Amino acid sequence: MTALPARARYVIVGGGVIGCSIAYHLTKLGVSDVLLIEKDSLTAGTTWHAAGLITSAGFHDETSLWMCRYSRDLYARL
Repeated sequence: MTALPARARYVIVGGGVIGCSIAYHLTKLGVSDVLLIEKDSLTAGTTWHAAGLITSAGFHDETSLWMCRYSRDLYARL
């Protein structure tokens, strides 16, 4: 196991779909001092079944639809 750094500017607790997304987008913006902490393997917690799940059911506003399309396109690029 690798030792944790003594400090980080950004610390994300939880390696679920949201935590991974936040870490990804921060580093994509050029932030280099990001630490993601997960007690198990990534996406192994309560969102293991939602990692990569894309649905448009129930999205009635433009923001939700935009996020769905953005996620779909992002997954295709990854």
